[in-house]
Amino acid sequence: MTPPDDDTPSRVAAEWARARAGSGHRPTTTPSGTAPRRPTALVMGDPSSDLACALEEAGLDAMRWNRFVAPGQVCTSWPPGGRFGEAWVRMPRAGLEATMLLHAAAARVGDGGSVLLYGAVRDGIRAAAKRFPAGTTTPRAVLVKRRCRVVQAVRLAPPPRQDGLAAWEVSGAVDWGAGERDWTFYPGVFACGRLDPGTALLARAVPAPPALPAGCRILDFGAGTGVLAAAAMEKAGPGATAQLLDPDAISLAAAARNLPSARRTLGRGTGAVEGPFDLIVSNPPVHAGRRDDLRPVEELAAGAPGLLAQDGRLLLVALRKLPVGELLRRRFRQVREAAADRSFRVWEASRA
Repeated sequence: MTPPDDDTPSRVAAEWARARAGSGHRPTTTPSGTAPRRPTALVMGDPSSDLACALEEAGLDAMRWNRFVAPGQVCTSWPPGGRFGEAWVRMPRAGLEATMLLHAAAARVGDGGSVLLYGAVRDGIRAAAKRFPAGTTTPRAVLVKRRCRVVQAVRLAPPPRQDGLAAWEVSGAVDWGAGERDWTFYPGVFACGRLDPGTALLARAVPAPPALPAGCRILDFGAGTGVLAAAAMEKAGPGATAQLLDPDAISLAAAARNLPSARRTLGRGTGAVEGPFDLIVSNPPVHAGRRDDLRPVEELAAGAPGLLAQDGRLLLVALRKLPVGELLRRRFRQVREAAADRSFRVWEASRA
């Protein structure tokens, strides 16, 4: 999953939070009514600090949680426990992920506490009402502005599902050419419940020994649920090891189920891991919202030469229309097209 890149929903939510504070409203804190010195709010899944700053200005302590690596935020596979006076959820683009996060939010406020969802129309906020869990009041839009909405409901009873990521496991079958196997996903991960065609094309293009050395060391950059690393380890044979790098803690939680022997690193860039690697595989995220963003490819192309063994190679898949080959040729001595179909190309780059 790619985090939202537009700060407008956060600014709209911040505007409502400030207006509410001006009206003298104070959020409910605990079921017993015993308020801490400052009410607390949990802000979930927002890369922007606009809302958290507005809540702090309004006299609340704001804790920020994100499944993605982000500065100034708790970055884990599940929101921190405890009781908050209110919980805010930034609308993600995956509907099931929104449902999951609203359940988690409702589990973190007491009865009478507010659960608030905010986001843009293009992200599906109009269908927000069906995402709130049973045990909350009918959601109502408290602000509609700049094609964004802030939607509020009040918790009346605990949400129906058990609190925790395990309650949201999605199972699916994947086959990268070596037979079907059961695979674990969670809401919001890339290609949830299926094997996407670009990843499948790259998995088939991974070379077999002797092209890969004995004890091959593999890096999966932007690993997601671990499909490419698993396929590469299978091709490389006994003794192969894998390092998974991804900015999404929930994706790495799924990868831990799928490939428990792999080492996992929560991070964004090549500086988060140490080489040398004999093989780097990647289906890098190249979409920021609804536009192409080649920065992850540029980061990988710049950092990969320093991570590869002398005879190592990089295998990367991307849409045919993207100028990936040109980016790789700026950094590598040898670049070739290793595989292609109507939509995707697999590029191989090496230092040799």
